[in-house]
This record gives sequence, structure tokens and C-alpha cells, in this order.
Amino acid sequence: MRATRWALGLTLRDVHAASEKIAQKHRNRRFILPASRLHEFEVKNTIPSIHKLCMLAHVYGFDVRKLAGWYGVPRC
Repeated sequence: MRATRWALGLTLRDVHAASEKIAQKHRNRRFILPASRLHEFEVKNTIPSIHKLCMLAHVYGFDVRKLAGWYGVPRC
């Protein structure tokens, strides 16, 4: 996940800022992804919640199924 973020030229803070905008748009704080939590996803292979996964897919410009695949979820 970190390599993808770097390839897109995004910092942890960039992703956090984008998540705040998405949370505000949808009026749902569950979409907010603190930089520290993203770091955990990248380094500790912590599995994100569905809200965080959807937010990351949006920010990275990927289909959510692609990101889910990174965590072993098969395409249906």
C-alpha cells in the first residue's frame, strides 16, 4: 500500500486531508483516516474497515474490489 501511495505522489497527510473532505461530504466521520492509522495499514498489515477501504479506493483512484483483493478478499 505504501508503494502505491508513493507512486501517486501522496503523503500520509495528503491522504488524511482527502479523507477529511470525503467525511465532510458524506457527513460521516468514519471515513476520516488519521495519518497514524494509514501508517498502521502500511507497516503492520492492519486490515482497514469498509469505510476506510472505500475512502482509500477513492483517493487512490482504484476500484474498491482491487484494494479488497490486497487483503485476501476474492472478487465476487
